[in-house]
Amino acid sequence: MSLNVVITMAGKGSRFLDAGFTQPKYEIAARGRSLFDWAIASLHNFLSCEVRLVFVCLAENRSVDYVKARCDALGLTGANLVELEQLTDGQATSAYLSRQLWKRDAPLLIYNIDTYVDPAFLRPQDIRPGSDGWIPCVKVPGNHWSFVKPDETDWVVEVAEKNRISDYASIGLYWFAHAWEYVGAYEEFFSDPANLVRGERYIAPLYMHLVRAGRRVSYSSLPPESLHALGTPEELQIFVARQTTD
Repeated sequence: MSLNVVITMAGKGSRFLDAGFTQPKYEIAARGRSLFDWAIASLHNFLSCEVRLVFVCLAENRSVDYVKARCDALGLTGANLVELEQLTDGQATSAYLSRQLWKRDAPLLIYNIDTYVDPAFLRPQDIRPGSDGWIPCVKVPGNHWSFVKPDETDWVVEVAEKNRISDYASIGLYWFAHAWEYVGAYEEFFSDPANLVRGERYIAPLYMHLVRAGRRVSYSSLPPESLHALGTPEELQIFVARQTTD
């Protein structure tokens, strides 16, 4: 099976810079691995098929040599890189700007570079048959997540950004059955400025375009302990501290 895998890493990592880190966020080491390596490890079960792997980077971070070296070390061949000259208005846009490299009819998986999920709980076979979209989730406290609300048949009926419509929060991985559907959803959904959240274009709300069109979006519920957010210095500190207790 062919699969497009897009890794967005086009931010400045401002919170880490403010905390005194000097290297790009994805190069920071934790428990013997870089955050880049941890994120890629999450996708172990998805990288065994025929993959069109695309990294979306910020040019000023000078990521190309690092990404190529790590891909070689991890046995990932044929990686493609897109360098953006400036920050975008959100992950949805960063991914969209790499669309020319996608296999149009193949599924699309979008992930970030600052989350580690135990790959034992993240598998292609967890995608419900008949799904046009899939959002793996965990039950966690807080309101700073993308939330998914299922109906009584366990199909997703609502997705909201930073609005706690249910206990199910996205882990930050987004799957679409066809890459072309993401492109169409992005262009139509964000043609209405009201669909931006505080001026940003998030991926999760795009699924509402599919839901309203009668498409089927599924979700999976992963154990909370399988998710390790690494997007802030505080989250990184918690992850490192867990090494002594795991």
